[in-house]
Formats: sequence, C-alpha cells, structure tokens
Amino acid sequence: MDPGARLHAGRYVVKRLLGEGAQGATYEATDAETRGAVAIKRFDVRGARSWKDVELAEREARVLASLDHPLVPRYIEHFEEGEALYLVMEKVDGETLEAIRKREGPLPEPEVRRFLASADRALTYLHGRGSPVVHRDLKPGNVVRRPDGSYVLVDFGAVSESLLKRGSSTIVGTMGYMAPEQLQGRALAASDVYAVGATALAALTGAEPETLPHKGLRVDVRAALKGRVSPELVTSLERMLEPDPDLRAPSIGAALDVSPAGVAQTLVETLRLCGDDLTDRKSTRLN
Repeated sequence: MDPGARLHAGRYVVKRLLGEGAQGATYEATDAETRGAVAIKRFDVRGARSWKDVELAEREARVLASLDHPLVPRYIEHFEEGEALYLVMEKVDGETLEAIRKREGPLPEPEVRRFLASADRALTYLHGRGSPVVHRDLKPGNVVRRPDGSYVLVDFGAVSESLLKRGSSTIVGTMGYMAPEQLQGRALAASDVYAVGATALAALTGAEPETLPHKGLRVDVRAALKGRVSPELVTSLERMLEPDPDLRAPSIGAALDVSPAGVAQTLVETLRLCGDDLTDRKSTRLN
C-alpha cells in the first residue's frame, strides 16, 4: 500500500511501511477518529500459500483481542477489505531489540536484565491464562524497547492458543530461537522461555544463537559469553536454554533467581518499568 491510502471507509490513512514478514506486511497509519497513530497488519488472503496461513492470521486477531496487558500491543479492531485481512492495534513507540543490537553491538548486562524483567512479566500473564497463549516466535525483531526502557512483545502472527494439540501441528518460529521441541511441532510455555533466553544471549553477544559454540544440542553459554557477564546470569541463561523442556526452567523468574528476595526484586523492577502503563490501563489483569 502506498502512503496516503485509506482503509475501512477512510478511517485509517496509511503513512509508511513498518516491516514485512511471513504473515504479511505491517504499516503505520493515522486513525482519523482519534488522530492517533496505529499499526495495521495486512494479510493477503488471495496470495496465501495455504489455508493454514489464513488460519494463523485469523488466530492472531482473535487472540490479541482477548489480551489486556501493558507489555502486549493493544488490540483495536480487525476487518476484511479487498481480499485482505487487516488487524489494527496500537503502534508501540520505540525500537526493536534487533535494531538496537545492530546499532550498538553487544548490550550490557543491566540492559539485558531489564529486557528479561519485562519478558517475565509478559509471559507470566500469557502463560497463566485459562487457555495459555504461547507466542512461538520471540526474537530480537519481535521485541520493542519503549522510551521508558520497558520491553513489549510484538508480532503474534505465530501465536498458539492452547497447549493441547489435535492432530499435526504446524512448525513455526525462527531457527536459533526455537526450542528443540518446536521442531517436532510441540510448542509449550517452556518454548517461549527458551526463545527469551536465546534472545537475551543474542543481545549480550551480538551474534545469532546458531552461530555460537554448542555442546551437542545445547548452546555453550559460558563459552559464548567468555566471562563478560556475572556468573549468576550465565547460570540463569543455561536454565532457560536447557534443550529438554522437562528440565528447563518453567519461567524466566524461576531461571533468574529462585530465592524470595530475588523474585521480589524482579517484581519491583518490572512494576517500575511498567508503572505508567499500569496506571493508564487500570483494567489490566495482573495475574
């Protein structure tokens, strides 16, 4: 779509292309009703490779509409127009972790811990729902750092609504960030924990996880980091990047610190990062 194009009876005016992916293209637009900026994801039904791709696009809209958390984009609406599906959501101000990494190189430990605190908060909400929501494609390009320093999980195009599968499962995700069980079509809550660990390691090293030293199926975290971060964080990342999902840390908080004091500190830091949004969105569920 070209800048100036209008959608949904003229309500949305396209400004620019934000990015393109397997599930479609995302644009920044202006909402004529609110005068605010929005992000619009367009999926071309006619050009879909399979009906499964259409199902994923519809699922993304349905799942996002059910979520309410400051570290997840706010759903506005979705509609069909001209043989395409459109998902409208808030435009998250900030920069992706991928862009930050490319510009600045390896990030310092305090910044990566800030990311982990936000990711822990978001995943605790997503995985703790009655029907757990598994993102399935967490990576530096799908994490946005806001100006206040908090990190938002974006692009739910690969989302899974339930841990219970019927029949075969589509393999989705990004190599290097996918947990081993995802290659078998089994996406678990622990799979997102693995992906966050891989994302943190990529931020700390400036390298893609699959290019880092390995021991069998296991990323050699200690060799990859070469003493550049605290031993505690090395151990935490090893817990997150455990290949066996049954032995992997069940949550980021559990991997970071199992002591009551450590968990309390993580919660305090996350609440500080999200304070403004939590105040503005009082309806957000905190569990």
